[in-house]
Amino acid sequence: MSASAPAAEGTAIAPGYEVLAHLSRGRSLDTYDAWSEQRDCRCVIKGLRPDRRTSEGARARLRQEGRLATELNHPHLVRGYELIVRPDPLAVLETLDGETLEHMIATSARRLSIGDLARLGLQLCSAMHYLHGSGWIHIDLKPSNVIVECGRARVIDLSLARRPGRARRGVGTRSYLAPEQARGERVDSFTDVWGIGATLFEAASGQRPFEGINGTRYPQTERRAPSLSSLRRAPRAFGAAIDACLEPDPSSRPRVSELAELLDTFAD
Repeated sequence: MSASAPAAEGTAIAPGYEVLAHLSRGRSLDTYDAWSEQRDCRCVIKGLRPDRRTSEGARARLRQEGRLATELNHPHLVRGYELIVRPDPLAVLETLDGETLEHMIATSARRLSIGDLARLGLQLCSAMHYLHGSGWIHIDLKPSNVIVECGRARVIDLSLARRPGRARRGVGTRSYLAPEQARGERVDSFTDVWGIGATLFEAASGQRPFEGINGTRYPQTERRAPSLSSLRRAPRAFGAAIDACLEPDPSSRPRVSELAELLDTFAD
């Protein structure tokens, strides 16, 4: 077996935790479906890739994600069970049923109704309101980081969550970066409003606000996103609310509370 291979099925990844399956591999982390002996249930465990265990940055980010997931408590955020610190950090998270919004968008024969989109947006606003009130911003909101089950949305992946302030250029996911993220400027709650808008735009239209991003150029710093009304029939006020989230200037975007108030009128 390669020294960089993920832990195999049946491996005791930590005392009381057995690997059931390897779920995915990211730039720094491996994610596992695991069994918790203490809880007598499945859980998700995020750990460092074997070839990234000496990266202090990766270790610090995983420890932070584990701490946040266990400390924060909100119905629309993934819940953390435990952070194991030694010998290597492991974040133990609840297993969520349902599917990612990304998968739903790609496979569903019909787009979500305006009412369902509004309710999804309200749940994202609620999660971000709580996160911001706790002094953090997510900065990586996108359909693959939202799990939906029976109309209930849960935001996952707090690996990039940070305090408001200047961020490294391009931190986040390229197609969903707010212009200020792409330029390496200050990020704050309005950056997450962009993320909510980009997520709802894609759920409503089936398209990302900015496609075909490659190289070092970011089109969101050079042009505006298309209007939602050009891609999806929707009430004018609803389309205007989503378009406002994708304003290039953060100060021109609505606050999370203002966006929630706008969306609430379409959620009945």
